[in-house]
Amino acid sequence: MKTIPAPNRNPFQLYFLVLFAFAITNCQLPNQDTAAKIVKADSISIWIQNAKNKSLNLENRKQALYKAYQQNTFQKNDSVKNSNLAKIAYEGYQLKDSVFFLKANLEAQKLSIKLRDTFGIADTHWSYGMYYLQKELNDSAYYHYYEAYKYFQVVKHEFFAGKMLYNMAIIQKDVKDYTGSEVLIFQAISIFKKLQKHNDLYLCYNLLGTIFNEIQEYNKSILYHSKALENLEKVEQKGTYKESSLNNLALVYQKQGDYKKAIEYFNKALKNKNLKNQDINHYSTLIDNLAYTKFLRGDTVNVLHDYNKSLNIRDSLNYISGVITSKLHLAEFYTKYADTVRAIFYAEEAHKLAEDVSNNRDVLASLLLLSKLDIKNASHYFKNYAALNESLLTEERKIRDKFTRIRFETDEYIEKTETLSEQKMMISLASVVAVLILSLLYFLKVQHAKNKELLFEKEQQKSNEEIYSLMLKQQSSLEEGRLKERQRISEDLHDGVLGKIFGTRLALGFLNIIGDDETITKHKLYVDELQNIEKEIRTISHELKNEILSSQTDFIKIIENLLNAQSEIGSFNFKIINNKAAWDTIDNKIKINFYRIIQEAIQNINKYAKAKNVKIEFDLINDSVCLYIEDDGVGFDNKSKSNGIGLKNMKSRVSKLNGNFEIRAAVNKGTKISIFVPVDTDNYEKSL
Repeated sequence: MKTIPAPNRNPFQLYFLVLFAFAITNCQLPNQDTAAKIVKADSISIWIQNAKNKSLNLENRKQALYKAYQQNTFQKNDSVKNSNLAKIAYEGYQLKDSVFFLKANLEAQKLSIKLRDTFGIADTHWSYGMYYLQKELNDSAYYHYYEAYKYFQVVKHEFFAGKMLYNMAIIQKDVKDYTGSEVLIFQAISIFKKLQKHNDLYLCYNLLGTIFNEIQEYNKSILYHSKALENLEKVEQKGTYKESSLNNLALVYQKQGDYKKAIEYFNKALKNKNLKNQDINHYSTLIDNLAYTKFLRGDTVNVLHDYNKSLNIRDSLNYISGVITSKLHLAEFYTKYADTVRAIFYAEEAHKLAEDVSNNRDVLASLLLLSKLDIKNASHYFKNYAALNESLLTEERKIRDKFTRIRFETDEYIEKTETLSEQKMMISLASVVAVLILSLLYFLKVQHAKNKELLFEKEQQKSNEEIYSLMLKQQSSLEEGRLKERQRISEDLHDGVLGKIFGTRLALGFLNIIGDDETITKHKLYVDELQNIEKEIRTISHELKNEILSSQTDFIKIIENLLNAQSEIGSFNFKIINNKAAWDTIDNKIKINFYRIIQEAIQNINKYAKAKNVKIEFDLINDSVCLYIEDDGVGFDNKSKSNGIGLKNMKSRVSKLNGNFEIRAAVNKGTKISIFVPVDTDNYEKSL
C-alpha cells in the first residue's frame, strides 16, 4: 500500500532562466575577442547537451560532462564559470556520479562565496539537499535545505525559500515529525498563496493530506487532498498529479474502512488510459492498492491476478520497494487461504529484499508478518522486530531533536532579522537628516585633523632624516673607532662571557642536588636566573653589534662577520655574493633593515633548518636592491605552515621600505627568501 508523492520539479530551471534573462538584457554585439569566448562557451553548452542526451549510453554521457567541466576551467569570467558549474554539477547528480557531483558542486559553492553570490550559495545548498535526500541521509539533507532557505531569505527570493520549507517538511514527515512538518508546510502555503503558485500549493496541500492520514485525522486529510485538487485545476502542466491525489484520497478511505469509496477513487485514477505510458510505476502502484483494498473488503475476484501483474511490472522496473510491498501483500493473501508455505516464502523474500536495501519500514512489516506465520521461529522474528523498532524510534527521536534545534535557530534568525530591520527603519526615519549633518561635520573635522597630522608627520620625518644624515657625516670619523670597540665588547660578551655562563649553567643543571625541596627549588631558580642573564647579555651583545650598521664601514664585511659567528653555532658553510650593489651609495635604512633580516633568517636556519650550506646574494636590478637568502635545510610546507614572528618581522621591515617579500619553501628542499627594495629613498613613506 503506497502513497504516491507528487514529483518535485527541477530546482535549477528557474535559476538558469534568471541567468539567461540577465544575459539577454545585457547583451551587446561581440567583437573578435568576445566571439572567441562565445565559441568556447558554446562548446561547453554542447558538451552539457550531450550529457543530457538519453539516446547516448551512460559512459558517453559522463565523458561529455567531464569535457564540459574541463573546458570550463579555462573560462576567465567567474560569473559565467559559476553558472556553468551549477549546470555541470546538476547533470552529475542526474547521472548518479556522486564523486563528480560533489566535486563540481563544492567548486560552485566556493566560487559563489568568492563572488559573494548569495543566490549561488543558496543554489549549491539546494543541490546538496537533493543529493543527501536521495542517499536517505535526512539530517544532512535537512541541514542544507535549511541553509538554502536562509540564503534565499537574504536575497528575498520568497518562492525558492518556500520550496525549501516544503522540502524540509517532506523530510520531517518521513521521520514522523508530523507537527514540525505541518508548521513548515503552513509557512510555505502562506508564501505560495501570496505569489499565486498553484502548482506548489497543490504539492503542499497534498503533503498535508498525507500527514493527517498518517496521524489518523481522516476528515482533515480528505479536506486537504480536496484543496490540492482545487489548486490543480489552475495548473497547466498537470502530469499525473490528479491520479496521485485520487490514489491518496482512496488510501484515506481505505484506512477509515470505507472500502467501497476507496475502490471508487482507485478506479477513477485508473480511468486515465494513458497512465501506463505516462508513469508505469504509478500505474503498478494503483493496481496493487486497488487489489489490496478488494482483499481487505473480502472480494478476492482477480486479486491474485492483479497482485502478480503489479509484481511483474515492478520487478521489470527494478522498483525494489514496490516489489517488497507486492510480496508482503501476496504473503497476506496466502495466509488468508491457509497456504502457509507460500505465505512464508513471500514474507521471507520480502524480508530479505528489505534488508538488502535497508528499507527499515518494510523490514519491520515482514518481521511482524513472519512472527505470525512461522510458529517455529516466531520468538526469533518478534525479538528482532522489537529490537529494530526500538532502535528506529530512538533514531527518529534524535533526528527530530536535530530538526527542532534547526527550526529554533531558523525562527530565532528570522526574529532577529525582523527586529533589527524594524529598529533600523525607525532610527533612520527619526534621525536621517541629523545623522547626515553630524556625520558630514565630523568627517570634515576628522579629515582636517588627519591632514594636519599627516603633514606634521611628513615634515617631522623629513627633518629627522636630514638631522640623521648630518649627524652621520659629522661623526663618521669618530664613529668608526667607537663602533670597533663596541664590536669587540659585543664579541667578548657573546663568545667569551656568554659561553662561560652557558657552560656553568649546563654544569649546574646536570648536578644531582640532594637536599630538601627548598634547596632543590633554589638550585633550579639560580639555574633559570643564569639563563635569564644569558638572554640579557645576548640582547646587549646584539644591540651593540647592530649599531655597526649605522656607520659607513664596509657593509659586506659586516655581513661576513655576522655569518662567521653564526656558522660556528649552526655548523654550516656560507657564501656571500655581491653582484652590482654599491653599498656606499645605498641608504642606511636599507642596510640596517637588510642586516636585521639576514640576522633573523640565520637564527631561523640555526634553530630549525639544519642546513649545511647558506648563500647570501645581493644584486641591483632596475633601480631595486635585491637580497636573496638561500639554504639547503629541511624546509617546510609553505601552504600549511602559518608564519611565525620572525617571518612577520621580515615582511614588516620590507613593507616599510616599500619593497616586495617572497618566500619559497618545500619539505626537504630548503628555503629561499627573495627581497626587492627600490633604491630611491624619496619614495619611503614609513619610518623605521
